Amino acid sequence: MIRIFSLLLIVALPLAAGEAAALAPHRGTVVQENRSFVGVWIISETLDNLVHTLDQRPDSPPTTLPRGRYVRVDYERPEHVEWLRGDNLANEGKWAEAAARFLAAAQRPDTWYTRESAWVRAAEAFVKAQRADDALRALDELLRAAPKTIFWSQALYLRGQALRAKGDNAGALRAYDELAKRPEIDIQALAALGRAEVLGGDGKHEDAAKALAAVFGKLDAERHPRAHADVGFALAAAQRQANQRQEAIATLRQLAFGAADIAIRARAHLEWARLLAADDTSLVEAFDQAAIAMSLRGPPDISAAASQLAKQLSQRFDRLPDSQMSSDTKAEYRRYLTR
Repeated sequence: MIRIFSLLLIVALPLAAGEAAALAPHRGTVVQENRSFVGVWIISETLDNLVHTLDQRPDSPPTTLPRGRYVRVDYERPEHVEWLRGDNLANEGKWAEAAARFLAAAQRPDTWYTRESAWVRAAEAFVKAQRADDALRALDELLRAAPKTIFWSQALYLRGQALRAKGDNAGALRAYDELAKRPEIDIQALAALGRAEVLGGDGKHEDAAKALAAVFGKLDAERHPRAHADVGFALAAAQRQANQRQEAIATLRQLAFGAADIAIRARAHLEWARLLAADDTSLVEAFDQAAIAMSLRGPPDISAAASQLAKQLSQRFDRLPDSQMSSDTKAEYRRYLTR
């Protein structure tokens, strides 16, 4: 199986590099501060600029926007059969098989976005499959074919992960340091996440928390919701590992009340509850946070975990002496769980 993957990779290289000029545009929505171009054709997007049509006709005259003159591009999901197969396999956790399908999509892409996203998805799948060398080869080919790819930051982050998997922490940190040189805050967030993984793996939780906190304070929950959440949860975990309980609570509070996404808010309340549940003096507060996570009706797994934690806390209440919690109060908590 490994030889098949390697052969696919080798065959894909000249095709991917040689087809760059002929690849078709990809549909997406260009989001600007005060307006959006919905369903237009993205001819190219790099670290430098974006070229897109002004309407939904693929042959309409294009316009060029420098980086920084638009917020983001929301790309439509590729329709390439192999890309879709890879995506389905990745969702099932079949990482090696997913990587093979993404490599096939990169070999015969229908659009430039399909090709570049296929390379990075293949690398990600190889990392998950503990195939670090294959991941590095896929990333090398992506950057050789498209040095200024919009996936440059993800590629460098994945390179760091692959190098760390090989035991090369110094190489991983160099990759994250290179990421941190970019001015975009969302890319700096990726760099901080990578550095924190390495530092935390070495038991340097305070240093990991510092690296994450430096970026978290600069992230806007509305403008960069995903990065804000990823860095925030990683920061809270590092703070907890560093025995910075109050700091971790403050971070989770920001996520719980600052995020617009119900899923993020529910998860923040759940993590807050778990943190409080570790201390016998804050069990009631832990139950309250678990109850909030349940009431938000977020993702099923979050709701189920919050419900399970609330039941465990109620059982702990039942074991408390009546001098700490009355029988009526214990019964009230039990009734709450049956509503």
